[in-house]
Amino acid sequence: MTPAPLIIYGTIAIDTLITPNGRADAVAGGSGIYAALAARLMCDAHTLIGVVGDDYPAAWQELYESAGISFQHIARLPGSTFAWTGQYEQDMNLRTTLKTTEGVQALWRPELPMDLRRCEGIVVAANVTPPLQVAMLSQCNPSAFKLADFMKSWIIREPDYTRKLLSSVDAALMNDEEACEFSQTDDPYAAGLALLRAGPSYAIVKHGSEGSDLYHRRDDGRIDFFHCPALHIEHAVDPTGAGDTYLGALAGYLSKYMKGSRPMWEEMQKSVLCASAVAACTCETFGTDGLVRLSRDEAKRRIATLTNQAGFIQPIFD
Repeated sequence: MTPAPLIIYGTIAIDTLITPNGRADAVAGGSGIYAALAARLMCDAHTLIGVVGDDYPAAWQELYESAGISFQHIARLPGSTFAWTGQYEQDMNLRTTLKTTEGVQALWRPELPMDLRRCEGIVVAANVTPPLQVAMLSQCNPSAFKLADFMKSWIIREPDYTRKLLSSVDAALMNDEEACEFSQTDDPYAAGLALLRAGPSYAIVKHGSEGSDLYHRRDDGRIDFFHCPALHIEHAVDPTGAGDTYLGALAGYLSKYMKGSRPMWEEMQKSVLCASAVAACTCETFGTDGLVRLSRDEAKRRIATLTNQAGFIQPIFD
């Protein structure tokens, strides 16, 4: 089976991470990096779009290129790279953003080359500001299957763009706090349904260590629902990037294994199982270290473990 093209747009960042397990200063991160590292475990080819400043370490680029991520479409501009500082509570499903520095990302706008604009495969708008996500997606082929992730602060600050983004994608991903903020409800299930009403045919509400829920609105209006448990890990160190990893693994699986231009319900269920298993691996180390070291064979072993745990009887990989 020929893999569908996959485009990933997201941040390439320098992170400072504070968790109950310790602190890591100035480590490599970013939604685009996490998503691309996860996607490479599922599919054979993807394109990462983003921007870095002239302070981005060459050693990090070399590390990621050796792991299979091309920097061909990463712009490098004079100035500082996007930087994020976050602190997690004892319950690491809860975090606070302490500082965000936009750097060169504040002025740069993605301009896709013509070959990427013609892509009819999978297009991912990982966590960037909603206006930038909308700007990138507007350049993409209308036939592409589009996915977007969201962040609570941008849902609050950019409500109009958030709704515009939701109306332009086929699948939307939010954690339960974000989904409830968007829908103005305390009920995560009702929030998932509200996401579907905003436009996408698929919605995923993530619950951290409690798994995730997949919603699908059929053409006749009926709703399909699937709960995917989280893969148990012995000790969570740092959950940064788990949601971005989830998105990348999901998109990577669809890019290689979906059989048509739009995924069937069973294919989306499989992609969610892959996403949940790979995302859990991100939490075992600070930053991207664990994800860089994760092999395809180990990823598939963990996916098989979660598949059995979920009682899913269909084969994940054809």
